[in-house]
Amino acid sequence: MDIGIIVFAYNRSQHLKKVLDGLKANSGVSKLYIFQDGLKSEAHRNEWEKTKRIIKEVNWCEVVYEVSLYNKGLANSIVDGINTVFEENEAVAVLEDDCVPHPLFVEYITQCLTKYQDDKRVFSVNGYSWHADVKPNGTDAYFIGRTSSWGWATWKDRWMLYQQDYKMIARIRQDLYKSHQFDIWGQDLEDHLLGNIYGGCDSWAVFWALKCIELGGFCPTPYDSLIDNIGFDGTGVHCGTADIDTRVRPWTNEEKIVLPEKVEFPIGYETIFADYFKWTPPNVKLNCYNKILIQWNNLFQKNIRIIDYFIKRNITRVAIWGRGDLCKCILKELEGAIEVMCIVESNPTGAQYENISVVEPDNVPDNVQVIVVIPVYDMVNIRKKKGENSVYKLVGIDEILESDYE
Repeated sequence: MDIGIIVFAYNRSQHLKKVLDGLKANSGVSKLYIFQDGLKSEAHRNEWEKTKRIIKEVNWCEVVYEVSLYNKGLANSIVDGINTVFEENEAVAVLEDDCVPHPLFVEYITQCLTKYQDDKRVFSVNGYSWHADVKPNGTDAYFIGRTSSWGWATWKDRWMLYQQDYKMIARIRQDLYKSHQFDIWGQDLEDHLLGNIYGGCDSWAVFWALKCIELGGFCPTPYDSLIDNIGFDGTGVHCGTADIDTRVRPWTNEEKIVLPEKVEFPIGYETIFADYFKWTPPNVKLNCYNKILIQWNNLFQKNIRIIDYFIKRNITRVAIWGRGDLCKCILKELEGAIEVMCIVESNPTGAQYENISVVEPDNVPDNVQVIVVIPVYDMVNIRKKKGENSVYKLVGIDEILESDYE
C-alpha cells in the first residue's frame, strides 16, 4: 500500500524542525509531502522564510514541496493538501508543524493502515493518546469513536466521505444510538462548529470527528501517545497557551507494535471517556462565574473574606478543584493562613499550577479536609468522581460565598 506522509507548515521554523527530526528518527520514511501555507502578513515573513529554508534543507529523503501562492488558512490548506496526496496514494499519514512524532509513529501507522484496511468500520488511525484509564488488553492500542488531528492517518475511501457539513449534529441527534455516542465522543464539537461560524477558529477536524461519530467509526489509539504536541506555547494561531503532558512513551530499538485483533470499544468506555469530550455551553459557564463574582464582591463590600469560612469551621488544609483566574483569587485569599495542598483536575494537563501539585481526584492526600470546587456548574459529575470512600468533603465556591459568616 502506498502511504503518503504529509507535513503541514506555515511560519514556525523551530517547531517544524523538531517534527522533521522526529520523522528522520522513524524508519521507512523515504518520501515526504510538505505543504507550506502562503504568507498571511508581512509581519510573518521572517519566520515564514526561515520555515521555507528548513524545508529545503531536508536531504535525508525525497521531498515534494508545495507552497501556496496565497494564504488558504488552516482548514483549506489541510483539506487541499490531503486531496492532492491522495491523487497518487492509497492512504495518508498527517502531521502538522507542532506534532512531533515518536520514533515508532510511522511503524504504528503503517501497521494499522495495513491490518485494518479492509475493515470499513475502522475510520481513522490516531497517533495521539488521551490520558484515559483504559484497562490493558494485551496489545499496544485500543479503539475509540473519536478521531484525533494530532498525528493521524486514514485511507482514501474513508477520506472521500469527508464533508464540511454543518447539519451533521442535527442528523446525529435524530438517531438515539448516534446521539448517545455523540454525548460520549463529541460534546465539545458543537463549540468548534460555533467557532467556525463566528470566526473564533478555522477547524477542518471537527467535520472529520463528526463524520466518524455519524458513521459509527472506530479509531485505533495507542495506550501511550506517539505524538508530542509542542504547539501550546502561544506561537500558533489555534492552540493558544497551555501546559500539556502528552506522555510520549519510552522507546527501545527492539520494541514491536502489537495491535488488537477485535474491533470493539474497551469495556466501560462510556464511563472512562465521560469527561474527555464533554461540553458545557459558554453562556452557562459565564453566568455561573458572573454570579460567583457578584457574590464575592458583596462579601468584600461587607469586609468579609472567604478565609473566615474556613477559620470558623477549623479547616486548615484544603484543595481546589479547577484552575484559572478564580483559582488564583482563592489562592491569594488563603495565602499564609490556610494550606492549599493540591489542585484537583479530572484529567491533569500538567504536574503543577502556581507551584502547587496538580492531582487526579483519586490522588488527593488523605489529610485534605475540604476541596473547594470552582466549576460548580458541573457539580453532579464532580460528586460522581469523588467516590464513596473518599474522606474529603466537596464544597462549591458558591456555597462558601452564600454561607453564614456571623
